Amino acid sequence: MQNLSVHEPGGAGISLRRKIDVIFAVLTLLVLGIFVTVEVQATRSSIREEMEASNRISTQLLSRIGAGYDRSTMPQLARFLRQTGRVRASEVQLTDDAGSMLYVSPPPTYKAGRFAPEWYTDMVAPRIAPTVIRLDGGTLRVTMNPSRAVLDSWDDLKAILISQGVLLLAADLLVFWLVGRWLAPLEKISRGLRQMEAGQHHIRLPALPGKEMHEMGRTFNRMAQAVEENMQVRQAEADAQARLRIQRESTRLLNARIEDERTALARELHDELGQSLTAMRSIAQSLLQNPQLQGGSGEQAARLLFDTASTTYDAMHRMIPRLRPMQLDGMGLIDAVRDLVTDLQIKHAPLRIALTVAQPVPALPDTLEISAFRIVQEALTNVVRHAGATEVALQFVLHPDQDQLEIVVADNGAVDLAALQKSGHYGVLGMQERAESLAGSVTFAVGAGGGLEVRVRLPLSGPDPALDTTRADDAARLSEAAA
Repeated sequence: MQNLSVHEPGGAGISLRRKIDVIFAVLTLLVLGIFVTVEVQATRSSIREEMEASNRISTQLLSRIGAGYDRSTMPQLARFLRQTGRVRASEVQLTDDAGSMLYVSPPPTYKAGRFAPEWYTDMVAPRIAPTVIRLDGGTLRVTMNPSRAVLDSWDDLKAILISQGVLLLAADLLVFWLVGRWLAPLEKISRGLRQMEAGQHHIRLPALPGKEMHEMGRTFNRMAQAVEENMQVRQAEADAQARLRIQRESTRLLNARIEDERTALARELHDELGQSLTAMRSIAQSLLQNPQLQGGSGEQAARLLFDTASTTYDAMHRMIPRLRPMQLDGMGLIDAVRDLVTDLQIKHAPLRIALTVAQPVPALPDTLEISAFRIVQEALTNVVRHAGATEVALQFVLHPDQDQLEIVVADNGAVDLAALQKSGHYGVLGMQERAESLAGSVTFAVGAGGGLEVRVRLPLSGPDPALDTTRADDAARLSEAAA
């Protein structure tokens, strides 16, 4: 078991932490924007109310004062206004009837030289039309000037924005840190999943902080354990399949080699030993016909030689079909089986063997024909030796759509399926190995007649070509697994 190693994630897209950070930052800016909007609206209303109230007071006051002056006293009114000084938020101008400027309000001294930004002034400053007061001999023009009120509100807004901005920034930083701390286990889980995807099924997560994350980590480790065990089982199955393929291929090659040796031996017996025995019989026959040897020990020796050669010749001819069924070379599988059935019925009367061929069986690969013949031969031999049966049904069924040849051997004798599974039944084992080496199968069951039913299924194409191409790979994999 190995703890999770740390490396930077390589996936595309935005991480969950980054999304949360961005969302919180956007919400912070949105809240700040709403606050500024509300503050600006309130400031605009406040300044308008202040300007309108100041305008009413200034207008009423100047109207009453101006009513006490006439054309001849306009200079005294101007002097009075200069002595009075600047009226808050008001620009006062006094002109006579000739249009001459007698008085203009002095510039403001409060926060002199400072002004709010123009864009902010445009947002909050009210648009109030100048008020014109007609006097006897002149005109007073009162224009509202909210620049000082706007500047005050701007200074207040800046102070609020700075304080609120610092608080929100601190809150953002705190949230960013907390989110990173809370989501750090998810990054470990994500890295663990990527490493498992890469085939590192031994990965395990350490104990994660937090109740939910701890449970997720435990679940991940249980999942990883199950995946690792499953992969080990699958690997073991793959290794077993590889060993089985190698074993089948080895069995097929061994059977082919044995059949080749049997064929060669049968040919040698027929060609070499057969000719020698025939020659010995001919020589012994000639000696027996020699008058000089009749009646003496020479005749007995010639008779013994003739009988021995004849006996050996007959034994050789009985042995050759067991080594290699010669009928396969000239007649094919079905005719060879038919000869085998006839021979067994003659030798083991009153045994009756009913051979049925559902469809004509075409020429098959040599390995398949030999294996099928040997399996049938072994099945019938077992019937003769062990079953005590009187009737046997032998059936060949061709399944072209399944690329399969099915052979059924059923008897009416005694059957003990449990005994077939015990060791020592080399004939049964040989049938199974021959069928499996061709990617076929042999099954044993109780037949309809109460006896043993042997069902053989063999692929028509013969040995699986994939076995030849995968044998080396399987061997290499098994060597690596063993190492």
